[in-house]
Amino acid sequence: MSLPVRIIVAGIVGGILVFFMGFVEHELLGWGSRTFSAVAKDDEFREQIKSHNLPPAMYAFPPMPKDKSDPAEMDAFIKKWTTGPSGFLIVAPPGDMNMGLILGLEFLTCTIAALIAAWIVSLISADKPFLWRWKVVVLMGIFGWVSIVASYGIFWQFPWPFIRDDLLCTILEWCVGGAAIAGIVTRKTKIDS
Repeated sequence: MSLPVRIIVAGIVGGILVFFMGFVEHELLGWGSRTFSAVAKDDEFREQIKSHNLPPAMYAFPPMPKDKSDPAEMDAFIKKWTTGPSGFLIVAPPGDMNMGLILGLEFLTCTIAALIAAWIVSLISADKPFLWRWKVVVLMGIFGWVSIVASYGIFWQFPWPFIRDDLLCTILEWCVGGAAIAGIVTRKTKIDS
């Protein structure tokens, strides 16, 4: 099998495994969803939100001042944020939850990520063993977590349990998907095409 075909096969197999591990994490292990809390008096809370006629978007409260160079506005914002309550509210669009579409798009993103990882692994020298290639894929996953999700915890103060569960998911998904990618994408020679 030529290297380009192995990259495509590894990307598809890796995408399937990463997607399946997402199912294991969320549906069997409860990672991610276990970090969400329920609002007391949910119906009243939802009616209160509905009364504001908020279009679907992500809302920060208190809102960041438009003029960040104004010390008085920034001081007022910081005081409101630190005394609380403060946080984010995501208003989803109303309508039917199309789980087929949601799962299809999730599978697509897993496969695209695995294809990228497979292509990067294809650039690794032919003399590098499986374990070396596998570690590269796992580190790519962790790189994504550090550069994006960890920042949510730092700047936006997402709760640590959510950030931790996302790290656990990242490690499990890319350990499993990475094993397939590292096993499929190998160079037979230093000039394999």
